[in-house]
Amino acid sequence: MNLTLSDTQDTCPSSLSQQQVDLYHEQGYLAFENVLSSDEIEAAREGFSALVRKYTFDSKQMEYHPPQTTKDHSGNARFQSKDSDFMIQFERGYTPIPGDYEGMELQVRKFMWFEESMPIFQNICYNHPKISGILKGILKDDFNLYQSMALIKPPHGGVDKPWHQDNAYFSVENLDQVAGIWIALDDAAVENGCMHVLPGGHRLGPMRHHHTTDCEIVEGKFDTSKAVAVPVKAGGALFFHGCLPHFTPKNNSDQRRRAIQYHYRSTSNNIISKEAFNDVFKENDGTPASCAAAIPKNF
Repeated sequence: MNLTLSDTQDTCPSSLSQQQVDLYHEQGYLAFENVLSSDEIEAAREGFSALVRKYTFDSKQMEYHPPQTTKDHSGNARFQSKDSDFMIQFERGYTPIPGDYEGMELQVRKFMWFEESMPIFQNICYNHPKISGILKGILKDDFNLYQSMALIKPPHGGVDKPWHQDNAYFSVENLDQVAGIWIALDDAAVENGCMHVLPGGHRLGPMRHHHTTDCEIVEGKFDTSKAVAVPVKAGGALFFHGCLPHFTPKNNSDQRRRAIQYHYRSTSNNIISKEAFNDVFKENDGTPASCAAAIPKNF
């Protein structure tokens, strides 16, 4: 199958034109190069290296969970903060070794809730003029951070992140008032696991998810041949709707693929209970479709 590559705009504005806003609502995403400067890219890379050096095997601040055998990623080795949601999770089957910072950094799968840990992450998350301007154009409202993570794929490693809708993980009143931003810190290409999306797929509405090795859309809900890959260079970013189906393949290259992902909700978009969310994130026949509503361990 010949994979289609999405168009990416070379220049990232600090505000959106009406044409760009309309395109976002039509296809569910916008992709720009040069969202971050070269200095910001390098500072973010160094920031993640510093997190590994500072927090791994620090028993005063972090609790170590050794690897366990599970069918999903819940058994991956991780360091969990004792007083916040900050977490460093490693690739499945990897056991971190004290002092081996380079080895550990190459095996990180995910950082969670790290945005307060370094000034560079705070600036990107809260104060970046391009990001803030685009989010304002998309959401048409003030906005709050909803979730932060960094997703890493080591060379010739990582696994597929299967097709899913990010809103399936959340619990909000208004599905249209959630937007994600995926920022590449390395050149992201098809070979090393760039984003793949279904253009216009957000307009199909919530799709039922189930638990396999991850929480993913039930097979057959849409035509995957309509998907496109969205390669971007380091510093490029994808802004996307919370219901846009997307996935990333494993890294089949010699190059690491690091990416920051922040999610935002408009300030008027309230967080609700999982039970109430079942009436929001549901298929046309009324079937709750979220990860929380999915049949547990449906392997």
